[in-house]
Amino acid sequence: MSVEAYQAANKLAQKAYRSAMNKGEYPYLSALDDFLPYEHTAGEKYIGIIEIPLYLVAGTKTAGRQNSFANNFMPLLEVETEFAYKWSDLYDSQLAEGIRDPIVAYEYMHRFYVMEGNKRVSVLKSLDAAKISAKVTRIIPKKTDDIENKIYYEFMDFYDDAKIYDIWFSKEGSYAKLYHIYGYQPGRVGLKKAGRLCAANF
Repeated sequence: MSVEAYQAANKLAQKAYRSAMNKGEYPYLSALDDFLPYEHTAGEKYIGIIEIPLYLVAGTKTAGRQNSFANNFMPLLEVETEFAYKWSDLYDSQLAEGIRDPIVAYEYMHRFYVMEGNKRVSVLKSLDAAKISAKVTRIIPKKTDDIENKIYYEFMDFYDDAKIYDIWFSKEGSYAKLYHIYGYQPGRVGLKKAGRLCAANF
């Protein structure tokens, strides 16, 4: 069954690869280190082991294995490769007992980039899983006047209270409105429960 699963995932990878090439887009996973200069960051913060939404996993931390996957995280390498065998073994493990070991990921601007565990992400994405366990370190951007940067700084304060990644706004001040709706003040851990209730409606 795992061989057939790999073949199906490989077909999705080939389709995504061709689509990206036809549009003039990068067909592989993006690597955070390739587009984030160190001087644009303001430090790191270890978040801990948490469940992260798979739809927010955008690429890899380093360039190492990025060409083994299409930009949808599906595997590109041929079936008769060691990579394919390892992917298939992980698929079998997930079906039998679940993938228990957390991946290692970096979060930047509300997106996650995998340092260790790309195949685990690929397998779970192929199964349409919602979340994956991850040891997360946040890379904090320097403050700017860019609107997305301002929203992200609001999100970081919100995360300290709510501990969820599922809510992201496109307008500045929206997190303050969310606090107001639920009658909470920033810095109150009680928002955690209300935030999760709200996330279910997004």
